[in-house]
Amino acid sequence: MANKNKVIRKTIECIEYLSVEAPLRKVDYLEDKQSKYIHEYVKNKEYCIVGTMRRHGFSQRDVDRQWSDIVDKIRRKKVDGVVIANMAAVSVNLLDAYVKVCEVVEAGGIIVTVDEGRLGLNIKEAF
Repeated sequence: MANKNKVIRKTIECIEYLSVEAPLRKVDYLEDKQSKYIHEYVKNKEYCIVGTMRRHGFSQRDVDRQWSDIVDKIRRKKVDGVVIANMAAVSVNLLDAYVKVCEVVEAGGIIVTVDEGRLGLNIKEAF
């Protein structure tokens, strides 16, 4: 007899983005540590990590280029969203953080941070 009370939850497929600012000799170690932090967070949630993108100690311009690649994957329905440790890891200021959240939401995806939770904009679409 099948269990009628079993709840089936849709898995949200996400890319994890790893970004740390540190001396180059420590970047890989710290990004690996950040990956464990993210995987521990998503373990009992509806998110599934299906890919990883690393900053590798690159500049903010490279982070922005990589972020555009992630948004493009979301727009093309290759993934549902992105999981990061926190917004400070990918943005230089508050405006940049909002722009990055807007890009993901506009592409039809979600953005989740371990520190802040699922981010979104509580603005009803009027366009």
